[in-house]
Amino acid sequence: MKKGKFTSELIAPCGMNCGICKGYIAFTHRLPKVRGKTTYCAGCLPRQKNCYIKRGCKKLTKHEVKFCYECAEMPCKHLEHLYSRYREHYGMSMVENLKMIKTKGMSGFLKSLQQRYLCPRCGDVVCVHDGKCYGCNFLQKKP
Repeated sequence: MKKGKFTSELIAPCGMNCGICKGYIAFTHRLPKVRGKTTYCAGCLPRQKNCYIKRGCKKLTKHEVKFCYECAEMPCKHLEHLYSRYREHYGMSMVENLKMIKTKGMSGFLKSLQQRYLCPRCGDVVCVHDGKCYGCNFLQKKP
């Protein structure tokens, strides 16, 4: 199993695990770039750039909070936009992820991610965006 995809270092302030994101998977698997389709990303926190959520949040920018669940205004308009898009298209809720981090802690959250996104065939990661394991080409059925 590639443990590096289920670590706290890859959990973005919005509750997204960059390790299950197609951009991060393309980066780590060195997938060939396809114009307009393949985006490489080293993860929101590892690349140390302002992500979509951080750019729109003064509390995150000023390091007053580390995760959106620490803010009384959660979900803000930026998180709400991501939340609704991911919930509708990918069956994942960043708000639920954040609530789980808050209630079960980071280790409990990471265990739940492993249960949902660990490839049953090869132990690599199943992508949240297309349900594919890029380690063995296993395709997970959508729930």
